[in-house]
Amino acid sequence: MMRNNNSIKQDASINAWKSLTSPNLLRLLLVIAGFFIGGLVLCGCGSNEPQARKKLAVGVSKSFLSIPVYIAQESGVFSEEALDVTLKEYPSGKMAIEALFAGEVDLSTVADMPIVLNSFKRHDFCLLTSFTQSFQMVKIITRKDAGIKKGDDLRGKKVGANPGTSSHFFLAVFLLHNGLEMNDIKMVPIKTVDLPDALKNNQVDAISVWKPYDQKAIRLLENNALELPSSEIYRTTFSFAAMKDFVEPHLETMKRFLRAIDRAATFAIKNRQKAQGIIAASFNLDENRVSGIWNDFAFRLTLDQSLLISWDEIARWAIENKLTDKKEIPNYLNYICPEALDAIKPEADTIIH
Repeated sequence: MMRNNNSIKQDASINAWKSLTSPNLLRLLLVIAGFFIGGLVLCGCGSNEPQARKKLAVGVSKSFLSIPVYIAQESGVFSEEALDVTLKEYPSGKMAIEALFAGEVDLSTVADMPIVLNSFKRHDFCLLTSFTQSFQMVKIITRKDAGIKKGDDLRGKKVGANPGTSSHFFLAVFLLHNGLEMNDIKMVPIKTVDLPDALKNNQVDAISVWKPYDQKAIRLLENNALELPSSEIYRTTFSFAAMKDFVEPHLETMKRFLRAIDRAATFAIKNRQKAQGIIAASFNLDENRVSGIWNDFAFRLTLDQSLLISWDEIARWAIENKLTDKKEIPNYLNYICPEALDAIKPEADTIIH
């Protein structure tokens, strides 16, 4: 009697199942699996092995311009990027970059003025990226009893400033904005950390000073302090500097570092209250005071054309005011090392190379 097609198919299925469960096939499957797993190990595909941790010493100016650095350290972002970062604090970006040149740190924070002044002296350093910008970073704080109520009242007065820093350049820009020149005042060279006390002790009539030292000066003088309005006459930009011969052999470490700073900047924007708490603790300040200045800063990684234009302007001013004996403005494209930023965030680099 002929068997129907359904019976034949059923027997075939049974035979196939027996074949699949045979010891020989199971051994074959184990061999194939072994080759597959071995291939993964050899190529590293899907590996969850942690990255080798890298040590990095960073010279940081203890100012609000360095906020993303402190957040990256305190929130654990550096650690998550497999970095062991040691922060070495300095009163200014000027001193931080001097520590870089002295070999005390691998990277440093630095503002525009020290970049420009050092560019007249040496060619062995470069900027990886800027990471903080502010139009409200530097202020002119005066004593009311000195009779200074507006910008042009500074004529003939003693004004404290830290030479070769943003404090110095901002003072020059402020005077120009108010129809004065540097020779219309007596500039007294004073370290940034000492400016508030110098104003309180009547050594000077006014100071050009950045945050948070402006707030210290206001606290010290109480009702005798006055902040002169400055509008948006100068954008302070904070960047990371490194020695050129350090960047290329440590490019992967630089990528991790910038990625951590980028994450910290995003954290500062999206988690304002937590970020402000970190900074209040780091700077030993009341959280309300930190909250009050938060909107004065923009945190983002960027290399833009305006950065080079600003350095050109500062260089021209430095030459005119004999802060250097050089007569030509350096080509600031030679002071940019964009490779790390281009690798992790290429849209942030808009400089025309």
